[in-house]
Amino acid sequence: MFATASAVLTALALAAPSPASAHASLQLYGESATPGGYGVLFVRIPHGCTGGLPTDTVELTIPAGFTSVRPQQVAGWNATRQMTGTTVTSVVWSGGSLPDTQFADFGVSVRYPAQPGTYGMKVVQRCGSSSATWDGADIPKVSVAPTIVTYPADMVAAAHEGKAHLVVDAAATMTGKKPQLTVSVDGKTVLKMRVSLDERGDASTTVPLTGRTVHGKKYEILDGAVFTLQNDGVVLAKFVLGEASVASTSGGHSGH
Repeated sequence: MFATASAVLTALALAAPSPASAHASLQLYGESATPGGYGVLFVRIPHGCTGGLPTDTVELTIPAGFTSVRPQQVAGWNATRQMTGTTVTSVVWSGGSLPDTQFADFGVSVRYPAQPGTYGMKVVQRCGSSSATWDGADIPKVSVAPTIVTYPADMVAAAHEGKAHLVVDAAATMTGKKPQLTVSVDGKTVLKMRVSLDERGDASTTVPLTGRTVHGKKYEILDGAVFTLQNDGVVLAKFVLGEASVASTSGGHSGH
């Protein structure tokens, strides 16, 4: 799914004075937080409060943009949601007892924000009248980022003199194949054509930037147009006109 962007778990210093060396963090356990996607993140509380007091309350602040917030039912704890109108602003687990010598994870199911970025989630850990707050520079964070998709071929295109000059680098096993190239503008397909791969699985061709569709409608291919190469329904490569090519995002072959 973009090197998958796994959760960024930040080692954090305890905001309130404490002899403990471990810090609260956010865990995704190998999952990735993608824009607009659904997932479960876990708040890890690694110890009690100052003086070895057991934790009895954990509060997680929910940043703006996170929706569909549902706390995990943790045995021995009561989970509640704090609301402002219809928006969940925090989740609280209370009534339990986490010894200073143990740790626990408190899960919350969410829909991540549509906007990529790094989001801080303030955590307050209470032990009776004592508490520790993880915020400011030490706030636990989660990175929401698109997934990098890898394809079995490389493809680049550059606009010049009214044409998009297209280069495809596929595997030698694709020799003689004629995959279909589809060009989409604003989500609408404007052009389809076949691309002939040579004895090395490569191709070099041009695509007119203006013309008419098979239905006779005028089209213009601008920056942002999506070039998709498919063979027998399998996507071999994708490229967005005007964007730089990044070798690590595709599975193209440098030699044959």
